[in-house]
Amino acid sequence: MTLAAVIGLLVVGWAVFTFNRLTRLRQLGDNAWADIDVQLKRRHDLIPNVVAVVQGHAGYEKGTLEAVVAARGRALQASQAGPATRAREEDPLGSALQRVLAVAEAYPELKAAASFASLQATLTDVEDHLQNARRYYNAVVRDFNTATAQFPSGIIAGMMRLQPREFFGLDDPSERAVPKVPLVLLFMTLAATSLGAQRSYSIERFDALIRVNRDASIDVTETITARFVGSYNGLYRTIPIRYRNAQGLNWTLGVSRQSARDDAGRDLRVETSREGANVKYKVWIPGAVNATRTLVLRYHATNGLRFFDEHDELYWNITGDEWEVPLGAASAEIELPPNTTGIRAIAFNGVYGATTRDATVTIDGSVVHIAMPHPLGYHEGLTAVVGWDKGVVTAPTVTDRAIETASSNWPLLIPIPVFLFALWRWRRSGRDPRQRPIAVQYEPPKGVSPAEAGTLLDNSADMRDITATLVDLAVRGYMRIEEQQNPKLFGLFGGGTSFTLYRLKTADGLAPHERVVFDGIFGLHGDHVQLDELKDEFYKQLSPIRDTVFTQLTGSGFYQRRPDKVKQIWMGCGIGAAILIGVGGVFVAASFLLTPVPFVIAAIVSGIILLIFAQIMPARTEAGTRALEQILGFEEFLRRVESDNLKRVILGHPELFDKYLPYAMAFGVEKQFARAFEGIYTQAPQWYVGPSVMNFNVGHFSSSMSHLSTVAASTMSSSPRSSSGSGFGGGGGSGGGGGGGGGGAF
Repeated sequence: MTLAAVIGLLVVGWAVFTFNRLTRLRQLGDNAWADIDVQLKRRHDLIPNVVAVVQGHAGYEKGTLEAVVAARGRALQASQAGPATRAREEDPLGSALQRVLAVAEAYPELKAAASFASLQATLTDVEDHLQNARRYYNAVVRDFNTATAQFPSGIIAGMMRLQPREFFGLDDPSERAVPKVPLVLLFMTLAATSLGAQRSYSIERFDALIRVNRDASIDVTETITARFVGSYNGLYRTIPIRYRNAQGLNWTLGVSRQSARDDAGRDLRVETSREGANVKYKVWIPGAVNATRTLVLRYHATNGLRFFDEHDELYWNITGDEWEVPLGAASAEIELPPNTTGIRAIAFNGVYGATTRDATVTIDGSVVHIAMPHPLGYHEGLTAVVGWDKGVVTAPTVTDRAIETASSNWPLLIPIPVFLFALWRWRRSGRDPRQRPIAVQYEPPKGVSPAEAGTLLDNSADMRDITATLVDLAVRGYMRIEEQQNPKLFGLFGGGTSFTLYRLKTADGLAPHERVVFDGIFGLHGDHVQLDELKDEFYKQLSPIRDTVFTQLTGSGFYQRRPDKVKQIWMGCGIGAAILIGVGGVFVAASFLLTPVPFVIAAIVSGIILLIFAQIMPARTEAGTRALEQILGFEEFLRRVESDNLKRVILGHPELFDKYLPYAMAFGVEKQFARAFEGIYTQAPQWYVGPSVMNFNVGHFSSSMSHLSTVAASTMSSSPRSSSGSGFGGGGGSGGGGGGGGGGAF
């Protein structure tokens, strides 16, 4: 059962990892498709303006206009279709827009007008965003489809009912061309349809100042310069605060906003909210209408540093890689505490996970300067990794780390109530009544057989108890045991010891469990049987023997419930709880913005807790506890009988050796017990025949009985085999670490 539980937990762990990976790819695909949908809607919104302008300028463009209108209509009808269908419908629309370029070529003198340049910038922005979004979406779809098609991750994908996603083509060259509209048509459009409703924005600069404090906190100042075309309310900035570490656990970045101001130092209105794993700052910027504005956002962060054995580190996503638009320029200045030693720094740029290192990195004293030599594209970001010697900042204590880990991974606390519940149940119904002081007993409890005494001692009917029953039956005259020494071939090979059991009388008068043992030995073999013949046969009797032993003990009032059933119930609860918490956590982790790993750890620990309690949960009754006291006292006597103060009990009573030997074997103290009878028990017993009879020595006889017990336990528990079938390392990258996120305009 333990092996099965380990295999089961390993399978759960693999399922957790695969489920989490597939869920992440699915979410990335949904987000990427949403970006494409936004850009397509922006493109569609431009078409009525173009049509209105051309209609008012020249009637001979009727064919061109009809093609554009028809293509837009088909594209709108397919707006709820899949990516492949939408791509097919967008291709004709792109071709129709391409033909409008001929109109612009007829009016070359109007191309230099400022209004024309503004409209061209809007159209260029839409097409660039669309192409960037397409490439990003198709890359995500490729990874997703590969993961769902591979074995064995495809099994989890099937359980999640995931289907391959469609690619979004848009490979027609006309789609990459930017439609151009003559200025005269633009003037007519401005008058008739108010092109002022069309708007766009761009991030011209993103500059960050990050100050690392000695208390391991950081202060971040982000200066974001945006150019607005059309009317906007302001900018929003999203910052991830929930992350996953290398072990798959969650960690939380503590972020508190300090201020949001414009470039003149005026405070701006801010609305703070939570969106999934991010904190969102929505900042209203006055005058964000056809203008360039600057936002200066300051916030304080805790738990943003990493601590290693050799160094401490800031791994920080400076710009974030979730912006809706490219970033024209990006730079960062990271200030470390004065006199910081061992400073080293690198920077990554690109989409999430990229390892490109285009940024220039310079170290000036305790300040690290990072600058990008070119703009950052759609969904690209800049990430800094800065390390320094230990001791510069105050590392969190073990207690601090434990508290932070528990607060960020609350499922790790699940084993606590599990333990408290199990402890409560044990105190309520799993404890024996209080034992009295143990006094040495010179005989076993009346009416309790060796097997029952051994079972009552440890709540388990072991093979040792069953082999003790075999010897007890021989002592009581129901069978005889013969030991044979097999000769070696040429005096070198083979040989060994074998045992033959002879039935001397019927099973009348035996207790139920003794009858099962007796019939299991002789039932199919007549009056005698070699012990080896019971191999792969007697194991069928083990369960009935245990059942009868536990039934007798329960019927005698020693237990309220069978201890083996109590153990099985609690072990089943342990395995069930582990599976429930582990597998259930896989499906609910995303709802709590957590990784499944803490659920898996909680499942394993909770299962172990319940498995441990399963061993101590069986409870004896008052009568069972009093009987246990006698058994413990009798065991003490058998173990220490060779001492001077106890040996006097057996002097002159060699018959006690036969009578108590089965109990000593059930308790595992037969060797100590036999040594006490040296010089007292000098005649071979009638129920045993073997080499030890000649020159009988009780020590040698005890060894023979121990060997018999070992061989019998191995033989009687042997079952047939079942058939079976044939048999600063490279971990860094853009988007990693703390910080990150993105933003946009509203």
